[in-house]
Amino acid sequence: MKVKTFHALTMQDAIRAIKDELGPDAIILSSKEVQEGGRLLRLFNKPVLEVMAAAEEPHPEAVHRTVSAPPKAADVPPSAAAPDPPLAPVSAFQETLASLLKPSSAAAEAPAPRSTGGRPTAGWKAQRLGRLRTELHDLCNLLGASLPPEAQSLGGRLSGDVATCCRSLIAQGIRPSTAESLGRELHALVDGRPTLSREAVQEGMRTVLARRIRVSGPLLAGTGDRTVTLLLGPSGSGKTTAVTKLAAHYRLEEKKSVALVTFDTYRQASVEQLRMYANVLGVPFASALSARQVYEGLKRQSQAELVLIDLPGAGPEEVAAAQELHQLLKDDAALDVHLVVPASMREQDLFRIYDRVSTLPLLRLFFTKLDETASFGGLFELMHQTGAPLSYWSAGQRVPEDLEIATPERLASFLTAQHYQIPQSHEPLAPALTRMNPVAAATAPNER
Repeated sequence: MKVKTFHALTMQDAIRAIKDELGPDAIILSSKEVQEGGRLLRLFNKPVLEVMAAAEEPHPEAVHRTVSAPPKAADVPPSAAAPDPPLAPVSAFQETLASLLKPSSAAAEAPAPRSTGGRPTAGWKAQRLGRLRTELHDLCNLLGASLPPEAQSLGGRLSGDVATCCRSLIAQGIRPSTAESLGRELHALVDGRPTLSREAVQEGMRTVLARRIRVSGPLLAGTGDRTVTLLLGPSGSGKTTAVTKLAAHYRLEEKKSVALVTFDTYRQASVEQLRMYANVLGVPFASALSARQVYEGLKRQSQAELVLIDLPGAGPEEVAAAQELHQLLKDDAALDVHLVVPASMREQDLFRIYDRVSTLPLLRLFFTKLDETASFGGLFELMHQTGAPLSYWSAGQRVPEDLEIATPERLASFLTAQHYQIPQSHEPLAPALTRMNPVAAATAPNER
């Protein structure tokens, strides 16, 4: 193989020079702009193209065939009168380049045997094809081994579209064992029916999923009893915005009396955000340092039908405060606790945070940021494995339009459609907020 570097003003000039010197079968290896001359001359000279090209030198056996005496025409059959053309220079060059790139080893693969015409023999081609098939088979086995054992044998235990639905749920983040259980229930549901379309099978899966989804319903069930709702969760999960959405919904749409309380004295911006919305909505607001202060404040706000309490995190201090508040309120009002977590959080982290607060009474699940993920298996698994019902979920920054009461049918549709569809059942609330306080309404919370 012959390699040479050429310099030219244009690529056309470089190609012309390469063909003249290395022949029409030369291959360009690289090209770049360079400055010729010394350090001073480079300031004035125009850049030129530096092109590296290579061409395959003639094989010795090809030269040997050229100088050897050809057989007599009478001794050669008509079909063999014209010798096979030599190996294409491009293919030969590619093989040579590949052999140079391979690490030198005593166990290196032997070169392909060639016929007298310069082409690889048919036997070597079959051997090469067999090796490729073996490598492809090993790769398929490796990919299959990376799946959970339950998912690998899913297709053998469930039929057709049912198995496809189950694999889709596994891709959503649902555990393979749960998906197989759902698939068996779906199979029993559609068994004996005529051939169903894929859409009908998905509809059946939505029905099966909805049967297993537990929800708690709205905060105020219409009984007239006072409700104290405490929201806690990891930092950045959207607790403060969840409080404002709930307060706006029940104050403006349900016409209920609402009070806001925050324990989040570490983040002044969060406190001011809640205070601003309390002023806009015209509801009482208080900042507390302990459960005892909250209890005393609730006595003074006895007329509030719904009290929303914002805790700054989900650590031991917040759990202790929630437990103390529960003991103080157990004879006066019902206390329900909502764990607020983003839907995009990994399943391991969801369960780790849940374990911290699992001892709290009437624990419910409030998921935020559903518009930031396409995998909703974590929502289902946390509810399914712990038994804690879903209360609300939210997606977006609109207050309170982007807030929904959790329903089995909606979550089942998320899991089968693999995306969140924003409901259009609410009208924007911005005009109402603007009429109350134009300055405050122009400032929207960034945390969802």
